[in-house]
Amino acid sequence: MRVVATAGHVDHGKSSLVRALTGTDPDRFPEEKERGLTIDLGFAFATLPSGQEIGFVDVPGHVRFIKNMLAGVGAVDVVLLVVAANEGWMPQSEEHLRIVELLGVRHGLVALTKADAVDDETVELARLELDDHLAGSSLEHATVVVCDSVSGRGLDDLRRALDAALAGAPAPADRGRPRLWVDRVFAAKGAGTVVTGTLTGGSLRVDEEVQIGPRARRGRIRAIETAHRQVETVGPGTRVALNLAGIDYDQIARGDGVIKTGQWVQTSVFDVALRAMGGKDFPKRARVQCYVGSGEYEGRLRVLDGERRFARLRLERSAPLAPGDHLVLRDSGRRRTIGGAEVLDVAPEDKARDAPARLSLPPGPRLLAAHRWLEVEALGPLAGAGPGEVTALADDLEAAGDAVRVERWLVATPELARVRELVAERVETHHRDHPLEPGVEVQTLATAVRVDPARLRAAITSGDGLVVERGVVRLASHRGRVADSPEAQALIARLEAEPFAPPDPATLDADGGLVRTLVREGALVDLDGIVFAAAALDDARARVQDALRERGSLTVADARDLLGSTRKFVLPILNRLDAEGVTRRRGDERIPGAATLRG
Repeated sequence: MRVVATAGHVDHGKSSLVRALTGTDPDRFPEEKERGLTIDLGFAFATLPSGQEIGFVDVPGHVRFIKNMLAGVGAVDVVLLVVAANEGWMPQSEEHLRIVELLGVRHGLVALTKADAVDDETVELARLELDDHLAGSSLEHATVVVCDSVSGRGLDDLRRALDAALAGAPAPADRGRPRLWVDRVFAAKGAGTVVTGTLTGGSLRVDEEVQIGPRARRGRIRAIETAHRQVETVGPGTRVALNLAGIDYDQIARGDGVIKTGQWVQTSVFDVALRAMGGKDFPKRARVQCYVGSGEYEGRLRVLDGERRFARLRLERSAPLAPGDHLVLRDSGRRRTIGGAEVLDVAPEDKARDAPARLSLPPGPRLLAAHRWLEVEALGPLAGAGPGEVTALADDLEAAGDAVRVERWLVATPELARVRELVAERVETHHRDHPLEPGVEVQTLATAVRVDPARLRAAITSGDGLVVERGVVRLASHRGRVADSPEAQALIARLEAEPFAPPDPATLDADGGLVRTLVREGALVDLDGIVFAAAALDDARARVQDALRERGSLTVADARDLLGSTRKFVLPILNRLDAEGVTRRRGDERIPGAATLRG
């Protein structure tokens, strides 16, 4: 199925034309029928001479219902612009055409309707007027069909022209990233929640789980209907009704996106390229009504550069967006369309003043400039790429030298070089100033170079010259254990001389860095702030295990006597043995733990 949206001035015969082509009245509400005026979106289906099935989205033409019109054309690729021969080109003809262009619709045709209501000369004048207004637009070369929905004149020609226009338009792409902008939601008796919209970007199937709206509510597709038929799977470019389980209809609104979890960035702040309309200029800061998909959003616009090429938009609520999405912007106060925008970055992290330089770059480098450490699994949502496109995009960035793949990240080449150089400099300086220490802690370096520890480790281990051991970074050339140094051996000997009541290293004028290093190397053990030689803890462990096998249990006083120490030193030792499973506390006693029983 392909989807076609109508556009045009009020009372130019859009709904009558759809009714004549499909046999279905797209006006759904009694007020619309009574007034002869389309107020909200209407939908109808037909089969063209080629056998191509199409779904029409009929939109209102009156200026008061422009937001409903925008909801209808926001997710289609082909437009049918309708102009009445008896009135000719009118204000909403112009605005609808410009809106279609701002939304990136490049394919369509023009119906010159109500042709039997005027003479041939008037039809010809209207035809010439059309040429003038369409010149330079996206529909400049579109087929114009003279027709009349009452008499049936030209309707067969219009069907053939629709066939040709659809054949000339690219087929809807299945990129594995489905998105359906909800244009209608209701509760069907006996079925529950139903949403309708035009599906783009990928396929959906029955029983799939989907995410709906800014609150990311979860639902399951219970049934799918298209063109009044139940189907198991539906592809992109199709008018769809989804029967959803697990979510109430009043939790969904027009403009909500139905997507698959993890495939889209749900954003309310994003950067765009601007396109002014009709000589209008964008104010530096403004409140705007933003239209994307089938939704209307209140937003704030901030122009980012002097040439007014780029802006940052902040919406009142989030929407599932991707680079390349087109929006229409209207002045909230004057209720007029001021221009459009194309999404460039859905998750800007830099300051507004730094954004223009980044936004001027091609898509791949632009992503890396915004996200210097780019998780490969996030590449699809951030780039608007489908699963099959992500690998190609990553390979292209690597081949061009823009990025290096480091574990789960694509890292901008200059950023990776910066991190490695800074780390090497700091570690080298530390070795020179503190030769007895093994290196610099990962967390300390991560803070210094402004990356998190996981990324720092990845940057180091993927390169040469640096080694990470026990949470410490050292130069590969810096070898040997600090515990083997004379200063370390002297300290260990002093502590081993009083193994179960060791002196505080500070009273021995021991360097704090040396003590921490020996703890990391395992030569010393810090138990609740008391530093023991590792050999002393091993000796205590063996004595306690032997006593438990002999006696079955020990009190703190028993352990104190066993080790010839005091409660101050014995309690930290027993707590460590509890943690190791050597002992197990039962009331005031210690009994054999799992490690002792196994031994």
